Amino acid sequence: MTTRISTPERCIEKYIRENKKSSKTETYDQYRTVLTKMARDLEAAGFDPLPYYVTEKAVRYLLDEIWKDLEVSTRKWHTHIFSRYLRFFGNNVIVSMDIRWPQDMRPNVDWLTDPEQQKLLNAPKTILEEAVIHFELNLGLRIAEVCNLKLDCINYRMRTVEVLGKGHGEGKWRSVPFSEDTEDVLRRWMEERQRLVDRVRAFNPLWQDPGNVFIWCHYKYKPQAGAYSDRGHSLDRGVIHIVRDRLGVEFTNHTLRRTFGRTMYHAGAPIESISKILGHEDIVTTLKYLGINLDDMQAAMDLHGDYQKKIRMGIFQKGGVQRV
Repeated sequence: MTTRISTPERCIEKYIRENKKSSKTETYDQYRTVLTKMARDLEAAGFDPLPYYVTEKAVRYLLDEIWKDLEVSTRKWHTHIFSRYLRFFGNNVIVSMDIRWPQDMRPNVDWLTDPEQQKLLNAPKTILEEAVIHFELNLGLRIAEVCNLKLDCINYRMRTVEVLGKGHGEGKWRSVPFSEDTEDVLRRWMEERQRLVDRVRAFNPLWQDPGNVFIWCHYKYKPQAGAYSDRGHSLDRGVIHIVRDRLGVEFTNHTLRRTFGRTMYHAGAPIESISKILGHEDIVTTLKYLGINLDDMQAAMDLHGDYQKKIRMGIFQKGGVQRV
């Protein structure tokens, strides 16, 4: 019989430690983050967070309040993780609930909710973290595009970033305009980047700057530096994983890019403009990418209702309702 432990933190660590061999380390690191947030959410709501004492009411609270705005597939995943964790400590409450899931009408895409995006935007970050997240969440770049971005691709006069994206052959170029904060974010990062370059060259005057916007620098006394890539010195491990674990919010590089597109969509930007900024080949791809969900469909129905009200009132003209 599993010895009872007195704190949720120690329970989670015991579960992770004894199950880690059955899956990748990264998977259980993710489980730790998710389970820790669940325990905190339950405790904040007045429930006992220890796995032995989690009740059906507590599970319903997570489902109906904390996870209510998540996709069905994500709620299923959270519930599966929580159920395995509880069963490890002899609690079969989720199994006995026999939860039935509704059909998820939303596409299999992910993005940050508005509160999650607010939390990420307002959280303290290092200069590197701020810059990388800005290029993905505020400019919509892919992780490979961020890694490969060169210094001469930043056009301060035109206030654009020249991005080499996907496409036949060597790829396809597109211009992405600065957002409101891009110039300030770049200024802070370029100052930090120059400090890194000076530090390395003080130790090794022959070091060659790779010319990438984003570079890494390791070691205090014998510094080495280079460009980030999709392998080796990864921006995933160097930035995204660290920020994600610190905030307790699940996201990937691509989550940030999707969130950028979806935020533009909700702000009323034309689909054609969003498609060009994201570097999509066609608008159909962008529509699938954004994921039109039930809330969006309800908003469309509300617009239809408003349109009909104006028709009833005689406010109409050829080509549509007169805008007054």
